[in-house]
Amino acid sequence: MHSHNSFVKSILLILLCSLSIACQPSESADANSSDSSASAIKTDVNNNRIVVIGDLHADIGVTRKAFQLAGAINEEGEWIGQALTVVQLGDFIGRSDDDRQVLDFMFDIREKAEQGGGKVHNLIGNHEVFGGRVDNQAVGRSPFSAFEDMEGLDLEDPRLQRLPPEQRARGAALMSGGPYARRIAEFPAVLKLGKTIYVHAGVLPRWAEYGIDRINQEVSQWLMGDRREPNSTRGVDNGDGVMWTRQLTYNVDFYDCELLEESLNILGAERMIVAHTVHREITSRCNDKLWAIDVGMSRAYGGDIQLLEIIDDEQLKVLRP
Repeated sequence: MHSHNSFVKSILLILLCSLSIACQPSESADANSSDSSASAIKTDVNNNRIVVIGDLHADIGVTRKAFQLAGAINEEGEWIGQALTVVQLGDFIGRSDDDRQVLDFMFDIREKAEQGGGKVHNLIGNHEVFGGRVDNQAVGRSPFSAFEDMEGLDLEDPRLQRLPPEQRARGAALMSGGPYARRIAEFPAVLKLGKTIYVHAGVLPRWAEYGIDRINQEVSQWLMGDRREPNSTRGVDNGDGVMWTRQLTYNVDFYDCELLEESLNILGAERMIVAHTVHREITSRCNDKLWAIDVGMSRAYGGDIQLLEIIDDEQLKVLRP
């Protein structure tokens, strides 16, 4: 039986999470006109242990602790995970103040993992999309000065002029075509490893039909600055895109297992792991076919660190300190 404090904490987490729900986009797209399913991204699991990390929200302390709990790094930040695969489900920036530190940590640990025989997959969440849009609505109190010494920022870009001057360096670094955005463009929006789909918010059937390769390509091109923002980063019906939807995990009590099953059948997968919607604990529903792992573990939310471990693509277990 949960304590009163735990109940209040859970409600606060859900209310905070709801502030990031997307607005409906104005452009339209025919999501059924695609080369359907997950033809590429059918990456085989090349080791027997994967650890999945939810939203980190620009908290460098929690980020390091999460990677340590995963067995990926030691206290000095060196890779010790050997063949471990880490999948981080996006929203590694926003809401707290350590945007640049977390970004630099991610790019550094990806290289160290490769050199050490492991792999770190970062996914793109809605807060990375906020950055690409030059939208500072959900940032920490003071993440801006850390970007001021960056070279090569186009501070005269018209998209930045609506921001206060002190916020423009961060905006220039993260906007589509900016130096950090071009590196984030290397990350997928949707990843399939073995039997599992990894995505920030969820893949609804219309986007499963649209094709996750196509989604990933469009998002990458946009962040590189080579095209306008695609519908796949926004969705066309109540924010139903893969970084935004809450239709699979609307809250801690509602899960749409029929929608999930339809998507999984299209994608040729057995389970989907999502973040985005805050839960007090990592939660599985729909006969363990849906795992919701955003537990609000940054200081912006105050939740406890929890990760999801997958052994041999079959055994799933929650990791806690």
